[in-house]
Amino acid sequence: MRVPVSLAWVIMALFVFTAGLLRRFNEHIPESPFLHPLAGNLLFAAIFILLLVASRERTLGAVPGRGVRLGSLTPLLLMLLIEKWISLGFYEPLFGWISNPGLPESLADAHFAAFAGAALLATCLLLGRLSTPTRRKTWRRMRPLRFPTALLQVLCVAGGTYLFLGALAAALGYPLKLRWPTGGSLLYWVIIGQALVAMGEEVYYRGLLYCEIERLSPRMGLRTAAARRWIAVGLTSTLFAMEHMDLTQSWEVVVRQTVFIASLGALFALLVAVSANIYIAAGIHAWINWLLLGAAPHFVDASGAPALPAGTYIGVTLILAFILAFAFRRHRSRRSARTRRVPLEHPRTTRTPDRA
Repeated sequence: MRVPVSLAWVIMALFVFTAGLLRRFNEHIPESPFLHPLAGNLLFAAIFILLLVASRERTLGAVPGRGVRLGSLTPLLLMLLIEKWISLGFYEPLFGWISNPGLPESLADAHFAAFAGAALLATCLLLGRLSTPTRRKTWRRMRPLRFPTALLQVLCVAGGTYLFLGALAAALGYPLKLRWPTGGSLLYWVIIGQALVAMGEEVYYRGLLYCEIERLSPRMGLRTAAARRWIAVGLTSTLFAMEHMDLTQSWEVVVRQTVFIASLGALFALLVAVSANIYIAAGIHAWINWLLLGAAPHFVDASGAPALPAGTYIGVTLILAFILAFAFRRHRSRRSARTRRVPLEHPRTTRTPDRA
């Protein structure tokens, strides 16, 4: 079955917005009184229908005609809905089964963050089976050999942030002192948990979803690489912001938070596009989470009070991250150009004269 290109864009946008809203309104999903909630709600019904569509499209094979095949959209739609079904239906019950009920609330939250991050990575392994080209492209961006380069860049960005802010404060006549966080096991679990959450979210949003949208874009009328990139950045950043909304706040706060988180998501996506390295975006993402939760060093004034807001560290961090990413990309491009250069002179061949 084929649908017009305009309708294909509408379907994609509707599923992105629906997936974003499910995170906040999952309690209101209609359920059947005759089935288990995991298999008897509207979300699972949508997944089941999409699986039937995908199975039928695979059986029919290539169908001639104009427009976009509905089967080519189903991997992305299934990625959006299956992740929500698993995370909303299984994470909390499984964590409650394996966790210690006597833990303090703050430590239990840190443990759950680590569990959710690891579970999201496992979910991404499952979702990658839905689209082989997307899985391969995502894997190329997170090969183990890319990790040392990413670690070096993240350490340079973090160190450069403190050096720049400390030197700037000293030059202005306000010397600051760097204070390291304390917290024992809670601090360690916050660091581990936020690192796993950041890695899982980057693989899901800036890996699978981003690459799948880029893969679909040429079939939906986008011919240039820049257009495909910006559409992927826009859709994944919108979804990222919607799933991180805090609806308990006032609407003014929600709007500001949504714009801030969407901007962060766009910057993470551009960082992956520039560096072709998911580990870099995950490292910067984790670093920002540590800054927001007080798990990273911070400057204090003479009275011991925090001297700078978290936004100052985040702004400098993102600027330095992009500078380093562009520098590494430029260096990699030059090195690749040198290796592909064809030598101008060919080796001489010695010819033995014929003997009479």
